[in-house]
Amino acid sequence: MLSNANGTKIGFFGRLKTGWTLTKDSINVIRHHPRLLILPALAGASSLLFFVLFFGPLLIADAFGSGLEYVVLFVLYLLTTFVSTYCSAALVYGTNEAFHGREPSVRDCLSAVSDRTGPILVWSVIAATVSVILKSLEGSDNPVASLLGALFAVGWSIMTFFIVPVIVFEDVAVTSMFTRSGSTFKETWGETLGAGFGITLITTLIGFVFVGGALAISLAVASVVPAPGVVLGVVLVGGALALTYVLGQTIWGVAKTALYVYAVEGTAPSEFDNFDFETLGGRTEQSASTGSRELSPRAD
Repeated sequence: MLSNANGTKIGFFGRLKTGWTLTKDSINVIRHHPRLLILPALAGASSLLFFVLFFGPLLIADAFGSGLEYVVLFVLYLLTTFVSTYCSAALVYGTNEAFHGREPSVRDCLSAVSDRTGPILVWSVIAATVSVILKSLEGSDNPVASLLGALFAVGWSIMTFFIVPVIVFEDVAVTSMFTRSGSTFKETWGETLGAGFGITLITTLIGFVFVGGALAISLAVASVVPAPGVVLGVVLVGGALALTYVLGQTIWGVAKTALYVYAVEGTAPSEFDNFDFETLGGRTEQSASTGSRELSPRAD
């Protein structure tokens, strides 16, 4: 069971309530700035395209063996990580613009983080390398190696939780990029594990609603005209899954930006004024020493 900075235990329902509040406030931001949804959609579409393009080469590389499949995987992970991180950085920037009363456009968001291409590329190379290593450990017949891989994956996720906001807003070296992300998570928002559980559960439930509605419509049509009903079902369910993914990624991006902005600026975004950041964990003295300032992308 998690506890916040005041030592209060956060139980299952506390996590769910935290996740629900963050999700609801994030959806409210998205409702007022729906163009934010386009950025995760671009990332998802690009990643899907890369996987389709690399499906054949992966099969061929796997047939040849000798580690060639890991080379192809590295290139695939590098491309997908770079594009998804770039779009995530644009989402973080756009969300911060919305928090400060400015209307973010997709073009402006993508353009605003263009000077962060270098750090994003470096991060993508590192992340792709780690992903290949974890993949190799997962496929290992050694149970110890598999366990170590699983433990490292959890630690890696925690250490890099705030990596995108750090890239967008802070001018730091490669090593500092990871330490800043990890320290922000550990010292300020370690309890976001509980919040993350709530957000994931709620977005999953939303996804079930979308898919259930799609299936109900397609089954109703299929009972009248079977063949078109099946085709409609595939289209609707696919669309529901895609919508769930895009909405979930956008909610996570908005919520994560809100947590990071509060940690750095010392004030909660007005869109989250009903959310008690202090009981979630609050700012530690280390994060508070950063001082209140309005975040903006840093130039190289």
